[in-house]
Amino acid sequence: MQLRSKNAAVRRFGLGAILGMVAAGFLTAVLVTGWPSAAHSETDARVVPWSVGYLWPFGNPPLPVSDIDWSALTHIVHYAAVVNADGTLDLETEQISKNAAELVAAAHSAGVKALLGVMQANWAGQKTTLEQAAINHNSELVSNIMKVVKTYHYDGVEVDWEPLSRSGMKALAPELRAALGNNILIASATVDEGKFWKSVYQYFDRVNIMTYDLTGGTNSYTWHNAALYSADETVWSVDMAVKRFRAAGVPAAKIGIGIPFYGYRSTGGGVTGPRQNRLTTPTVQSVPYQSLVSLINPRTYKWDSAAEVPYLSISSGMATGTQFISYDDEQSVMAKVQYVKDHNLGGWIIWHLQADYLPHGAVKHPLSRAIAKARGVNP
Repeated sequence: MQLRSKNAAVRRFGLGAILGMVAAGFLTAVLVTGWPSAAHSETDARVVPWSVGYLWPFGNPPLPVSDIDWSALTHIVHYAAVVNADGTLDLETEQISKNAAELVAAAHSAGVKALLGVMQANWAGQKTTLEQAAINHNSELVSNIMKVVKTYHYDGVEVDWEPLSRSGMKALAPELRAALGNNILIASATVDEGKFWKSVYQYFDRVNIMTYDLTGGTNSYTWHNAALYSADETVWSVDMAVKRFRAAGVPAAKIGIGIPFYGYRSTGGGVTGPRQNRLTTPTVQSVPYQSLVSLINPRTYKWDSAAEVPYLSISSGMATGTQFISYDDEQSVMAKVQYVKDHNLGGWIIWHLQADYLPHGAVKHPLSRAIAKARGVNP
């Protein structure tokens, strides 16, 4: 299964084909923000799920801090400080230093925890940078992360390590956990990494499975970006990923799932929906929800009741003109939130908050508003 970096996919929204058919603490009775006590068990009280949204500083249009829908969130990740091989941090590329003070202040005013995202920029060719920093300059890396956390008053850190270095994560996690103390530490994980995360989950308040980008060319048939369920194990789904992580030994209360605010447009190949064989290789593009709204109508809209996600089916009568657009809408994101509640999981992550931003719409954030509703919040 080829999984794309979240950042790489978003940077290419609407910019052409994605190669290779789309290469990607826990809580008990009350919401806590610190490192969970070992005395707690996942079988204690019901988990109060975390709703973690990512703020990415770009997009068309970009999402200003003043227009964030805080009702959907318990936590926000400021995405992200880029790690250099020597353990220093680049705070300029993703505009961390520019936006940090405003974001943290606004989050705290809304009662939301703000986390510093830390990543290696694999979209820019960085494949081992974070590994080099964690293995060779671990103390410096942790010290530099903590300086940023303290300077801007973040409530913790999110580590997005793609592609994952297991040895690097094993070096970084305990030292960063110790440095953060009672502050939050979460991480992102791809769907096939459950066995590894069993060995390090104890250092993290949440391990969030990126249950999107599941429609890759290695599947046996065309498939959805983020199906909640799948009928067989030749294609991934949220449910299958969660079961794999649980079977590997990661506690349910530590697991978050991914909710994408974007989809994939597959053009050509005779493809108009899921579970189809491709006649030729389609062109695949990553598309934010805000760009799909105009295409949704009774003629194109379909609901896959087995997978519990929507899709758009467009056929021009020629193989080169067919389109299958897999995405999430209000109904499917609410179903994912309910899944978390039903399985007493730790929560979900939203990639990313800008992608459903409709500044001139009657509702500026329709998917965020649906998540707020599913949380039981009345904004």
